[in-house]
Amino acid sequence: MEFTYLPKTLKQLKVNYSSRRVRDKDGFRSFENFRIWYDKAPKVCYYCGLTEEESQEIVSTGLLTSNRFPLNGKPSQGRGRGMWLEVDRKDPVGLYSEENAVLCCYFCNNDKSDIFNDIEYKKFFQNRVVYLRNLLKEKTSK
Repeated sequence: MEFTYLPKTLKQLKVNYSSRRVRDKDGFRSFENFRIWYDKAPKVCYYCGLTEEESQEIVSTGLLTSNRFPLNGKPSQGRGRGMWLEVDRKDPVGLYSEENAVLCCYFCNNDKSDIFNDIEYKKFFQNRVVYLRNLLKEKTSK
């Protein structure tokens, strides 16, 4: 399957912004502020370094598959993840804002979830087993 990179559209950005506003999770002062932040942000995963273009090629060409990925590289409702970098909160209990938001790939966003903050996730990401075992050691030494 031939691959052509498709940047996120203005409509997609508006939907993304509006969904956070509706849930009272947005700390950007306006859509315009969010758009400016998004346009300036490097299109590279904050955690692993995967580019948006690489992620999109993996998903749209079927190298990896998921029920959340678009069918045949065409996003539809409920099947649009993985094609573009996602907006993630560094601190999962904070608002999405210029200070607390980063772009990350579907894989890291799914893995990080709301379990870790950005610093904890980077430590976990480096060596998952060592990180988890250290948590156990810290617990038993208290």
